[in-house]
Amino acid sequence: MAAAYKLTVLLKRRADLDADSFADAWLEVDRGYPPIAPGLERYVFNRRVSGPLSIADLPSAPYDAVIETWWRRKNDAADWVVSGAFENGWLGRRRAMLAERPAAVAGQPVVCWERPLTDEMSPVTVFTLPVARRNLRLGEFSERWVGVYRGVVLASPGAQEGIVRCELTPALLGAPSRFERTRFDGVSAVTFVSAEALVAAYDSEHRRTIVAPGERDLVDPVFSGRFIGTPVDLT
Repeated sequence: MAAAYKLTVLLKRRADLDADSFADAWLEVDRGYPPIAPGLERYVFNRRVSGPLSIADLPSAPYDAVIETWWRRKNDAADWVVSGAFENGWLGRRRAMLAERPAAVAGQPVVCWERPLTDEMSPVTVFTLPVARRNLRLGEFSERWVGVYRGVVLASPGAQEGIVRCELTPALLGAPSRFERTRFDGVSAVTFVSAEALVAAYDSEHRRTIVAPGERDLVDPVFSGRFIGTPVDLT
């Protein structure tokens, strides 16, 4: 059964920790004290990709890691976030590594494309955190945004060979109030088979002439952002 709710958690590291040290320390805690909660189906930590890999069409999102969690029900996630297991356990053991309380984006995930991940792949995930243009209602934005990915992104030459998973989460369902609020109207997560496949997709003529204009009609580039991470599945 597909998850009914996805909670994407956005982390900012403490200033005296570099990005790699922060990710290593977080993963050490995650492995020693894995999150366990009724209804939690999957938990993936995405550490920021180091080096020159970047995408220039949107600003880099101001986060140092992204955590994806999938839940059977929205209420399962809400119950976890208000529990002592979250505040004193999960967050309590990790709070000292953070510059501020985590932010979050949430909603019902839509999987547009998926195939098995193999040992030969070196997956890299691009997260887009969009803010809709002011002339669009949230429901209209969400419908058109999903349509762009289904009808345009996945129609790119070689997309099905280069992409492992494409999932969008319009923010029609709010994140629990104990997270910092954001302006984002959703989050997309597109996992490529490798960094090379990602670069090829974003450097393609199809991306420049068809995909990017479609996104620009929907997304305000001033307030939106992207994050590129390496996924570590801790389920």
